[in-house]
Amino acid sequence: MQHPELSLAGKLDIGLSKGLCWLLGWSKTVSLWLIGLFMLASLPWTIFEYGEGLADLAPLEWLFMLLLALLLWRHIHYASHFALGFWHGLHRLLIAQGVMFVLGLVVLGAIAAVLQLDKHPEELLRLIPQEHPIDKIVTFGAVLLAIFLGVPRTPATQAPVPASVQTRVEPEITPLAKEASL
Repeated sequence: MQHPELSLAGKLDIGLSKGLCWLLGWSKTVSLWLIGLFMLASLPWTIFEYGEGLADLAPLEWLFMLLLALLLWRHIHYASHFALGFWHGLHRLLIAQGVMFVLGLVVLGAIAAVLQLDKHPEELLRLIPQEHPIDKIVTFGAVLLAIFLGVPRTPATQAPVPASVQTRVEPEITPLAKEASL
């Protein structure tokens, strides 16, 4: 079924919507990438919160660092197995961290909405600034889960190889072949 060609206004409208979708897609990717980078960069301040060096570490933090090292080794192993470059592997890791952070913000917003509906907003204000051991477990667990889920699972997509055009190849006749044919 043939579609009639769009008018100039229709082409401009389609082009504008494609351009805006492209811009929104890139802004989403860059935002998630930067959030993931921020999450990984803030880990040392979360682990070494008192500035006492290795004496500051609790058993939970030692376990976290061990699991973090193992999961990062797993991530690097799969990235090299599937022949992904450094930037593609880092991209997957940071996007997974960004998505996990945004998911945490959504859960926090849902809890705030439930407390607001329950007419107890002071309860939320009392809970947020408090340090609770569960907070660290949830934070470390979210980071580890994002690294676990961000592992490459398929090879990098290759650009399709264009089908070669069949051309007729003329044989090259050398002077020696010309003499032999006479």
